[in-house]
Amino acid sequence: MRTVFSCCRFLFDALIVTAALSLYFLVVGVMPVPAHAQPFPRTNAQEQNKGDKDTPFLNTRDIPAQTLFNQAVSFERESPKDAMAKYDDVMQRYGRATTPGSRQFAARALLNKGSILSKQGNDKDAVSTYERIERNFGNEKTPAIREVLASAIISKAEATYKQGDAQKAIDIYDKFNKQFSNDDNDFIKRLVDITGWRVAEIRVNNKMALSSRP
Repeated sequence: MRTVFSCCRFLFDALIVTAALSLYFLVVGVMPVPAHAQPFPRTNAQEQNKGDKDTPFLNTRDIPAQTLFNQAVSFERESPKDAMAKYDDVMQRYGRATTPGSRQFAARALLNKGSILSKQGNDKDAVSTYERIERNFGNEKTPAIREVLASAIISKAEATYKQGDAQKAIDIYDKFNKQFSNDDNDFIKRLVDITGWRVAEIRVNNKMALSSRP
């Protein structure tokens, strides 16, 4: 009788936590991301982003990267395969560019490609794409590129969880929090806060799954 009561109590507590987390994510958004997938407006590159401390200042040398990135975004809905090919092209051409603006487009291109792969159910290749962002842009100091890096690590954790490895996903989240806990970027600070809740949710879901096994 005591075992049945304990099990019921656990399930009740788990439902309460899950409901609270769901409400929280409904209000603030599960994974807030900047508009990485949105085309950049075709304005005068010298004027674009002026005064935005978190966005690399774009100059005329960044226009080709901007144009190619926008083309890739425009292909996503009708032809994801072509979009991914374009994103690869952006990375190949501008991954080692000398301007932060062009490198930002390269990093965002990989992030968008990873998102497409994940939506297609190809989480293994999505994880590899997110790890490529870590390798190529892990030491970047430009705030906007660090936002892409942070988004990539979070997306990597989610793709890992979708593959069924909850503990590895939690480890990625924990590493993320250690890496970015002192970051003063508002977007990244918000991610740090949300990842704590996400880890709690994953642990609750795991306990519920284990308790339901015969």
